[in-house]
Amino acid sequence: MTAREGRDKVVQLVKDSAQQLDVTGWWARGTASAIPCEGDPDNASQYVYHYWAPEGDDPQADAKRMAEYWESLGMTVYTTGQDGSAPMVFGRGGPVLRASFDTLGADRSYHIDAIAPCSPGLYVEFNREDSAVRDRGEVLPGDDVKVPESEIGEKFDEHRRLAEEADRKKSE
Repeated sequence: MTAREGRDKVVQLVKDSAQQLDVTGWWARGTASAIPCEGDPDNASQYVYHYWAPEGDDPQADAKRMAEYWESLGMTVYTTGQDGSAPMVFGRGGPVLRASFDTLGADRSYHIDAIAPCSPGLYVEFNREDSAVRDRGEVLPGDDVKVPESEIGEKFDEHRRLAEEADRKKSE
């Protein structure tokens, strides 16, 4: 798999995973970006992609649904926190190297991320090439839902507000 194919696969997995849940408002904190490969940082790279949304109403059911979806893709899956209110799902293999789903992300958010297998090439070169493509006005996979860094705080404030609203409704 080339690095670009890996990028496309992590973006697709994260977006498709989000579609498995009855949760709206998914957004990316950044673009899919290349990082040094964990196994060979001087000669290889791998792409990573993150997605956020306000927390759902039933983290246990959402974690179960995510685990089942990833298993259907051939991923090896394990879940932690099934006995509490904040389960996490981890998957390996299938279309990506690994992925995770956190039901207790920052400011009462859900968080999905995935990382691609290692591919030959230097991450700085991939990121430089991706930036040049974006500078020409092209949209790369995952760019369509990116929130500018200056608006990240507002997004998480929105998550917190929605969660507090849900808490008030539950207590009424």
